[in-house]
Amino acid sequence: MAARKGTSPGTRLQLGASVLTAARAVDTTAVEVRLERFDQAHRNYVGAQRKLDTAESQLRAAQTRLAELDAIQDEAVEKLACALVTDGQPRGNPFAAFDAPAPGTLTRCAFAEAAEAVHQFVAVILRSKGVSEATTQAAKAADNAASALEQALAPITKLQDGVRDARRLRDAVGQAWDSALAALRRDTLAAADEGAPNLYERLFRPVTRAAKTKTPEDAVPTHPPAPAATPNAA
Repeated sequence: MAARKGTSPGTRLQLGASVLTAARAVDTTAVEVRLERFDQAHRNYVGAQRKLDTAESQLRAAQTRLAELDAIQDEAVEKLACALVTDGQPRGNPFAAFDAPAPGTLTRCAFAEAAEAVHQFVAVILRSKGVSEATTQAAKAADNAASALEQALAPITKLQDGVRDARRLRDAVGQAWDSALAALRRDTLAAADEGAPNLYERLFRPVTRAAKTKTPEDAVPTHPPAPAATPNAA
């Protein structure tokens, strides 16, 4: 079975491993040069795929951490809202007096936008008179949560670029892999006239198609999870 245009990475890896494994059990003298070239092309492809897997894993880990910190920020914002309601601010939007959107609106903002908004209205709250100690502490906690979120957001773009670069490299190496496989197939078919009539069947045995796996999205999610309920009065 030869690879076709659009062959998936998993199929390339399986087919290449199958061909090279089969080659170790038969006499491949008739196609020795082509086989060596394909072997090198396959090694290159395996290495490029491994680099892409590593880059994707790093991006997934960073995105997971980002989502965790966003949830922490949302919780901190809700606690601050509750503290403000206790201080006498309206339940509909405890942040209205500080020129900030309601908690539910804030949690739907993009990560960077939400963190910046938290910094801005926390600064106003901390400068305001008549704010309770509980509200002051809640405001500081929300500000710290926003800073942690921003720190986690900072490397995401670089990690996304790393994934795209690794994928482009893998795809370029994949084209060389396809060419090397096609050349090996042609020489193997031609070897039937040179005393190796069964070589093609021995090398290119059918392989089970690899299951398709998902890759992480390149883009950072712009919307955090669904907003929590509006805080109730204590």
